[in-house]
Amino acid sequence: MTSDHRRPGELVEQARSAEKAGHSAKALGLFDDALSALGEGSADPLVADVLRWKGTLLRERGETEAAFRCYSKSLEKARLSGSARAEAHALNCQAIVHQRRGESKDAERLYAAAAALAEAEGDARLLGMIQQNRGVLANMHGDFVAATELYSRSLEAFEKANDPEPLSWVLNNMGMLHTKTGNFREARECFARALEIARQRGDTIVQSVVSLNLAEAWVGAGRLDLADVLCARALEEAQRRGDHLTAAGALKVRASIERRRGALDKSIATLRIAIYEAEGAEDRLLHAEMLRELGEISRAVGNSGAARSAWREAADAFRLTGAARDVAEVEAQLGSLPG
Repeated sequence: MTSDHRRPGELVEQARSAEKAGHSAKALGLFDDALSALGEGSADPLVADVLRWKGTLLRERGETEAAFRCYSKSLEKARLSGSARAEAHALNCQAIVHQRRGESKDAERLYAAAAALAEAEGDARLLGMIQQNRGVLANMHGDFVAATELYSRSLEAFEKANDPEPLSWVLNNMGMLHTKTGNFREARECFARALEIARQRGDTIVQSVVSLNLAEAWVGAGRLDLADVLCARALEEAQRRGDHLTAAGALKVRASIERRRGALDKSIATLRIAIYEAEGAEDRLLHAEMLRELGEISRAVGNSGAARSAWREAADAFRLTGAARDVAEVEAQLGSLPG
């Protein structure tokens, strides 16, 4: 009886280790094995956790709809088991998917519900995670003051708890905020800290994602050589683990680097592959960013009509996500076109 009870836990531990090492397919298989061992009708709170962890791995690979299905099942199992903590986690993860899809009101509603449960449970770690996710939403909406405040609160909580895993996440998000606002030195400092934590933990997925965001910071600072190396590394790692979403992001950055170097034919070809990689991920913000880059390339080759078309689509896509600052920037670019 004891060994039967222990078996699912061992499978979960192996799955999480495989995930951290970047072996996504192996991790997904082990999560499924753990769910089978637990039993479909089980009211064990671990079922809700395993479904959520599996969903997050799928989400990070760009399999957004499959991830949402896992989160919905996790929420159902959390309520069945009576675990408010697991319910809060599931609601938080559902909110992340709504956020990716550009459904900001639904995301904020679920974040609020998750935060209320986490606070009632006294779960400071989960509350910090929800705060940083709300910070990502505020950053997307261009409310940099609110994003900074939410990230700072999360950072303080994770540093106080000496909790390195979420600390690396919030540092990465702070770095992205600094890149967005043009504070590239501060961005690099945040990314460097996040990378060091991820290396110490052996977390190859976080290393890959942070490296790609650091590449974007180097692009902004004009160091295309450094950006290119990091981008290539992130792309290779993403392709190895079947992560289409990070691969699409890396290809988008590579297209930007190629455009800035004047390799316009290569740039457009790379961006087309990026758009293909992102299909099915339902990441509206990434889609909008790729359309904006398409406009940049089109303008660089002298095709104002194509640039206008791409930027109009980009403005509409940014508008759907509530990214008001990005809408204003793209509309300014449209206004700069001749005719």
